[in-house]
Amino acid sequence: QNLMTLVKRDINKEGWEQSDFPIVCETCLGDNPLVRMTKAEFDKECKVCARPFTVFRWRPGAKARYKKTEVCQTCSKLKNVCQVCLLDLEYGLPVQVRDTAMPHAEQIPLSDVNREYFADQAERRVEQGLISYGKSLPNPTLIKLARVKPYYKRNQAHVCSFFVRGECTRGSDCPYRHETPEEGELSQQNIKDRYYGVNDPVAKKLLGRAEQFKTLVPPDDKEITTLYIGGLTSAITENDLRDIFYAYGELKTIKLVTRAMCAFITYTTRDGAEAAAENLFNKLTIKGVQLRISWGKPQQFEAGQFQTVSETHNTPAGILPTKLGVAPPPGINLPGGRPYYPSMDPSFMGSKPDGFEDKPRDNPPPTDV
Repeated sequence: QNLMTLVKRDINKEGWEQSDFPIVCETCLGDNPLVRMTKAEFDKECKVCARPFTVFRWRPGAKARYKKTEVCQTCSKLKNVCQVCLLDLEYGLPVQVRDTAMPHAEQIPLSDVNREYFADQAERRVEQGLISYGKSLPNPTLIKLARVKPYYKRNQAHVCSFFVRGECTRGSDCPYRHETPEEGELSQQNIKDRYYGVNDPVAKKLLGRAEQFKTLVPPDDKEITTLYIGGLTSAITENDLRDIFYAYGELKTIKLVTRAMCAFITYTTRDGAEAAAENLFNKLTIKGVQLRISWGKPQQFEAGQFQTVSETHNTPAGILPTKLGVAPPPGINLPGGRPYYPSMDPSFMGSKPDGFEDKPRDNPPPTDV
């Protein structure tokens, strides 16, 4: 407290930050529940706003490299990112990907003239809880790209530079990795570009993958007018689906499959189905649940689905399905026009035919008297 009092007395040190614990993601914190951290107050300046802040340093795992906070907590809260890796705390994605999908992204000035004033105003907004992140509805694109589980491989040690030159003599005792470094644009990342969300090679790779989620290509068969809805819960009823889908055309049927937690919605026209698929793909949310939507597939028998019995059994030629479904047509007809099925033959499953008698044993088993 005495140190903080002295800091606040100096007008040039009003913006200096003092904290008790860093703002980090689960990946950077490591898989070990017991972490030993070092704390250095006002040790370095933030790499974004250039103001001194409290630096934390720790080792997230036995074979991991040491990590330390790179930006102050004000800049971290302003962008809702980790102080170490600068990835979004909610989705685990780069800032450029997150801000591209969210329209209310914070615009931080890049010039030194306005940066100090903006940092002071941002600190006040953070204290008052006026930041916009975490207050919007879930974005479907970010949900698809989000990293759900921690990625501890990101904490592994750096590549040994002496090993690359062929001069490392430590062998297995070397704390660095003896691997060939990967070259390319992914290995050339700038921390400021990553924070501001510009020229980030990792973000460009993820945004290219996100282009595949934007459209739902309709099938070539114009007779298909059914949409598949997946990810339902017990709270979603048929009326909830009808209230949303009837706006795009006349509905023919709505089949709710509670066991599979899905539904099949059939329109009377193809135009209504295409309009619903175009407007609701990656945007369908009912009672706070993000639902999946895709085109239904026609129910038809594929080639090779059936095989003749004569190929596998020594019985009269009949047709048996290899999959559960519709009963097969009969192979032959009995006298009188009755259809024949292999199940009508008692010997088909190993039963004794008519007129078969067991031979008596030479030594019958003893009986109790």
